[in-house]
Amino acid sequence: MIKKLLIACMFLFFLLSLAAAGFLVWGYYYITRDLPQLSSIEDYRPDAVSSVYSRDGTLIAEFFEERRYPVKLKDVPDFVEEAFIAAEDASFYEHPGIDLISIIRAMIENFRAGRVKQGGSTITQQVVKNLLLTPEKKYKRKIKEAILSYRLEQRFSKDDILEMYLNQIFFGNTAYGVKAAAKLYFHKDLNELTLGEAAMLAGLPKAPTRYSPILNFEIAKRRQHYVLSQMVKARFITEEAAKEAEKQEIKVYKASYNNIYDAPYFVAELRKELKEKWPEFDIDRDGLKIYTTVDLTANHLVEAALKRGLRAIDKRRGWRGPAGFIADADLDRFIEQYRNKIPETIYPEQIYPALVTGRRSGRLFVTTGYHSGIVDVAAAEWAHRKVDSAGRVVWIKPDRVIRVGDIVEVSLPKKNVPRELKGEGVSREFSGQLRFQLDQTPELEGAVVMLDPHSGEVLAMVGGYDYRRSKFNRATQGMRQPGSAFKPIVYLAAIDRFGYTPSTIVYDMPRTFRVGDTVWEPGNFDDTFLGPITLRSALEKSRNLVSADIISKIGVDAAIQYARKLGIKSPLGENLSLSLGSSEVTLLELTRAYGVFAAGGVLFDTVLTREIIDRDGNIIYDAEKDKLKRAKQVVDENSAFIMANMMKGVVQHGTGYRARVLKRPIAAKTGTSNNMMDAWFIGYTPDLAAGVWVGFDQKKRIGEKETGGRAAAPIWVDFMGKYFNYRDKVEYEKLLKEAKAESERLGIDFTPPEKLEPLDFKVPDGVDPYWVNRHTGTLTDKDDPDGIFEYFRKGTEPPAATATSSATDYLESPDL
Repeated sequence: MIKKLLIACMFLFFLLSLAAAGFLVWGYYYITRDLPQLSSIEDYRPDAVSSVYSRDGTLIAEFFEERRYPVKLKDVPDFVEEAFIAAEDASFYEHPGIDLISIIRAMIENFRAGRVKQGGSTITQQVVKNLLLTPEKKYKRKIKEAILSYRLEQRFSKDDILEMYLNQIFFGNTAYGVKAAAKLYFHKDLNELTLGEAAMLAGLPKAPTRYSPILNFEIAKRRQHYVLSQMVKARFITEEAAKEAEKQEIKVYKASYNNIYDAPYFVAELRKELKEKWPEFDIDRDGLKIYTTVDLTANHLVEAALKRGLRAIDKRRGWRGPAGFIADADLDRFIEQYRNKIPETIYPEQIYPALVTGRRSGRLFVTTGYHSGIVDVAAAEWAHRKVDSAGRVVWIKPDRVIRVGDIVEVSLPKKNVPRELKGEGVSREFSGQLRFQLDQTPELEGAVVMLDPHSGEVLAMVGGYDYRRSKFNRATQGMRQPGSAFKPIVYLAAIDRFGYTPSTIVYDMPRTFRVGDTVWEPGNFDDTFLGPITLRSALEKSRNLVSADIISKIGVDAAIQYARKLGIKSPLGENLSLSLGSSEVTLLELTRAYGVFAAGGVLFDTVLTREIIDRDGNIIYDAEKDKLKRAKQVVDENSAFIMANMMKGVVQHGTGYRARVLKRPIAAKTGTSNNMMDAWFIGYTPDLAAGVWVGFDQKKRIGEKETGGRAAAPIWVDFMGKYFNYRDKVEYEKLLKEAKAESERLGIDFTPPEKLEPLDFKVPDGVDPYWVNRHTGTLTDKDDPDGIFEYFRKGTEPPAATATSSATDYLESPDL
């Protein structure tokens, strides 16, 4: 009986064992049937930040979805590795991927809590969770995690797994990976970290928000203590070292969510270009190094000049009055209301809102929230002209209009910065009275582009007064009427194809043009007429009637064809008013078109990117190697030179006279659209082209007499003058250094090199110079007081005497 019972029990045990084995096999199959393949991480390449650099190598922007800077384990200091191992998985180098003791401990804790509270995960399991599985806390997922962790350990080395972990984990403060964490929390590279900082970082992955030293410094310090004690326990460091590390001062920084650090309009345009030209790259994930064309010195000069220029024009329009009012001049309410506009440190020439707290004898007592000062309103003569939103002007005395409690805008002139601060910013610790001036932020907008006409490289691009105020790039997206700035294209067509020369006599006289059933009667800006003049004089004086007459003779299609040759792609109206700039274009394309004159008739594609390097160090794009493909001879070099030589006259004798102050060869043209809604100035030298546009986003009159010559040209002169001086100084210092090295090498006395002379436009072989009379266009000699040195294509020089027949022929035009 006992024997039978024993046999039955053994048989039952066998059946149960078989069933259990079957269940385990089924369970293993069920669990592993949809496990991710480890091959997906064999070539582990985490998302990485793409870095953008200016032409001198300065970091100006970063593109990313996850802010990560991958690092090799060999470049991570040993004590940093050890801090993470001690904090997260002390037996990392001993277990096969899972730590059974930790798992059992976690299961007991979870059972007591009645929910999944603790994971007990090893570093390997955390890698699996982050790279292969979801972070959900369920037993099924934990089993998958354990299986995959074991398999991962069979395929990868411990160092490989640790490297994946240190690069993948999230630290809070926008940081992914240990290198980003060091950079963002401490503004340090990994090899600059202290033991205390490393321990604080190692404590973050478990709960980045809870243990954040930015949000909860005391809790972060307790977590740091735990990590250091674990390092002592693991014999990575001594107790003395741990105590010293805890005493170390920790300074942490909150990461900025801003990813553009300089030249924002340029960077935004660059990002669009990268996506359009290289769609195969994911610039937010691929960890590229992108070297650009932007010259930060030029861009900074442009930004400052545009701000100064727009403020000056805005002041000529008039004062708009107080920006607001706070009853009882309540300082707390003011700070709360203007919190984002009143920094604790203020800088010269920047505009800030200020609360009027008192007034006496033409002076205002104001506070910017953290700084108090005085404003001499009587000195702000521009503010006596008050303009309302409809543009109506009344004359006032601002010191009688401004009340206590009003909000006005002020700035701190550089000359008024306290001497002890040496012209730097004024922090809130400064307790003295500052001497502010009344100011106002212009509503007016503007844009500037500077490029190298011999490569198409954009050196500077500023698309508005302030990128924080408006991200709309008026240099590339703003479609506006160029007015007379379009005329050089019409003149080019006449010279290049239709036999005109700088001395061709044209007639600045009232004319009526019939186009079908309609009549067009253009006029000149000054409502005067000069009669018979040379083509050069017509361009210098920007005579509308001449441009209209030329296009009526050569045909609108010819003008459009030449605009296309020069790279203008915007829609152009097929009408005679095109000659006066009635069709809208962008600043960039018109500046690029002028660059063709400087480049001897060669058009280059616009270039923002000089070089792209992938994360492995391979050069995947080089603009220099692509340069010849981007160059196209679109206009005869002789015609291009003749246009440049004529347009120099616009500066020397015409509407662009303000640029004469720079005392170097400059060719340019002003432009003003109907009712003075747009003001343009586009100028170029033999090696630079730059354009300025000024106007309102919602089209309206800029102001009385605010032409291209008055509103836009001073901005151009401001930044170009400073940039010329900077560049000349750099070039001369380079020449000086070379001369000194040469004298030392030859053992001779050093002689400083001569001052560099500005380049003039190169004269091509296909033109000949002649002395001609400025007024008649006929040949003369150098003794003629009205004689000028003019260039003509070979065989097109004018006659020695006035040819009346040519003038008669010119006036005979078809009835259009």
